[in-house]
Amino acid sequence: MRLKLFPILSAAVLFTSILFAQQLETPPAATPEETSFRGITDAYIKIKQGGAGQSEDALKAHREAGAEVVAKAKQFLKDYPTAKKADDAQSFWSIGLMEQAIAGDAGAADALKTRAAEMVKDSKVPDMLKLHVFSVNYITQWAIKNGRRSVDQGSPEFQKTYMDAFFAAADVLPNKDDIFKMVLLQAKSSRQLSDQEKQALAQRVLDNPNASEAIKTSAKQVVSGEKSYAIGKPLDLSFTALDGKKINLADMKGKVVLVDFWATWCGPCVGEMPTVKGVYDKYHDKGFEILGISLDESRDDVEKFLQKNKLPWPQYFDGKQWNNEISSRFGIDAIPAEWLIDKKGILRDTNARGHIEESVSALLKEN
Repeated sequence: MRLKLFPILSAAVLFTSILFAQQLETPPAATPEETSFRGITDAYIKIKQGGAGQSEDALKAHREAGAEVVAKAKQFLKDYPTAKKADDAQSFWSIGLMEQAIAGDAGAADALKTRAAEMVKDSKVPDMLKLHVFSVNYITQWAIKNGRRSVDQGSPEFQKTYMDAFFAAADVLPNKDDIFKMVLLQAKSSRQLSDQEKQALAQRVLDNPNASEAIKTSAKQVVSGEKSYAIGKPLDLSFTALDGKKINLADMKGKVVLVDFWATWCGPCVGEMPTVKGVYDKYHDKGFEILGISLDESRDDVEKFLQKNKLPWPQYFDGKQWNNEISSRFGIDAIPAEWLIDKKGILRDTNARGHIEESVSALLKEN
């Protein structure tokens, strides 16, 4: 399993979220704080297990489960206001209100609208959390206006509305480039959009007056159908690592290189790391290198993980999670993602997971 970027938000969670997927893979909570947060996700699971039924009993169950998510999120924030998962609890609070509102609770709809308006104006609220509550409220109001009692996240109608929410957010929120980067990531890599739809989405960014010149350059690339990488071609990759060292893939000719897109919050990535380190330990002296691209938000989390697990290879980190400058340029929408570069600097494989050792061994034998 890989953690997928659906929907395309960073620190905040929305609907079938990265955080939710991660929670299902973690061990049972141990501390009171973890137990409290697990209560929120358990309540959210009840919503998802309730399905999309339209009977009054089903809608009532959705309203009750949504109310439980809200209540537990509020309690968590009251008990642990400075917790690392405080923003995630805030996000679940909004999701709970959304579930109540779409299932027919007018009071919850009003509460969500007020919450969104207040959080968007609050300078203390992180930008991504503002985007989250704005988008949740936008979709909720759309659903109510159109008589929806549930939302099918896989439908073209929902996908369009979801993107509409991002464009509307770019009109009022300050982090416009970050918002457009997420839209362009969808345009680059979504499996639910046709090539024509991806190009139309990128054209919409290109035509938006809020888009910066850098964003427009990226949008033009998508509109043209041009990719920033190709199997069988050299990969352009350079960065300053966490330790300050300058890294340029072009200077690593003669080495086989694994580019590992990962994060400490990604359960599958953490589970894969012993395998990656084992291959590194076995083949490093024979000419094998690894470049890590961390999609984490906390530098401290990354550094502690690297030290604990004795991972010596260079790491790129910019704290932007899914808006990571390198991963977003390459359209990475799921991690772990493991790319292999041969001795000539040519990209040979963008899906090396599961056969890293065999591939590395073979590439090392090439001239």
